[in-house]
Amino acid sequence: MYNPDENENFEELEEESGPKRDKIFQNTYDETEVDTSDISFKVDPAHQPKSYEYTLDEKMILIKVEELLSNETRYDKFRKPDEEGNYKKMNKSDINDVYSYVITGLSTEPKIEIFSILSSIFDINADKFYESLSNSFKTQLITELKGRGYLKKGNTLF
Repeated sequence: MYNPDENENFEELEEESGPKRDKIFQNTYDETEVDTSDISFKVDPAHQPKSYEYTLDEKMILIKVEELLSNETRYDKFRKPDEEGNYKKMNKSDINDVYSYVITGLSTEPKIEIFSILSSIFDINADKFYESLSNSFKTQLITELKGRGYLKKGNTLF
């Protein structure tokens, strides 16, 4: 219901508080104090840096993957930008095709590292890359992770 007394009270409150403040032109950003206290960042104690040997192995596999991909021109459209500087997006079949090509060409190399390198080379989120892989490739990755002790051996299909 409409109550005229309430509207009058509201108008009185507006008059008492003065004119409305313009947030853009009447800002106070110049008056803000800057916090210059020391900031320290600490590495999580659970984090274990990669060993030198692991980093070296990963770089060697990266060189092999890049060499293998450079021999096959059909993947250039995903690795090199077009005239406008845009990269072509990979769909599920493209991801499976390139992954299959690389693991076949580098059959002696660990699939986990190949997976990591490919997702990095093509700038695809690892979760999306994994979800796009066929079930047989996923099974291979899971089996390799379990063999390294990264996944617990429990009630799983693999």
